[in-house]
Amino acid sequence: MRKYLFVLAIFLVISNAVHAQNFDKPAVQVTPEIEAKFKLDVEKEVPAFKEKIRKAKYSPIVSEFAVDTFRIERLTDKWIKIDYTDAGMSRATYNQAKEYDVLLNKYYKKLLAILNPEEKKKLIAAQKSWLSFRDNEVNLLEAVNDKAYAGGTIEELTNSGEYLKLIQTRTKDLYSYYVRCMHEE
Repeated sequence: MRKYLFVLAIFLVISNAVHAQNFDKPAVQVTPEIEAKFKLDVEKEVPAFKEKIRKAKYSPIVSEFAVDTFRIERLTDKWIKIDYTDAGMSRATYNQAKEYDVLLNKYYKKLLAILNPEEKKKLIAAQKSWLSFRDNEVNLLEAVNDKAYAGGTIEELTNSGEYLKLIQTRTKDLYSYYVRCMHEE
């Protein structure tokens, strides 16, 4: 279990780290074409990362999650390095949340597939409740971002970061449940 927690902590803490910014060059808005190039660049980095994971002798489940999160975090790093404006960082963070949402659904389906019928009902109910919580929390974030309460472009960055945290946390929770059910460490 310690290996699992260590890998989880290492790769998800990256999103809370300060991203290096290159102020020598003007910020460039990330287009779909640039994002596609970044994804290709990240895929070129994946084999070396997988080798590090293999040498660390992590289980296949832990390794898979580490690689999944590596892809998301590296894409965000690349994005923010060229579009370091408040709006650019906010877009990068929302994109990161979208990618984590894909991962959330992946581990939800994996967990659902291994549970017995009674446990599946509990997972489905919990997920429905979480989705309601998420939607209500987003509504609250939008309300407190109203110009009457907030000020400046930093508020959008705050909102995107809070939204990302919601998605990341649920993703980690579902992954953790899956690991526990699979008796992995």
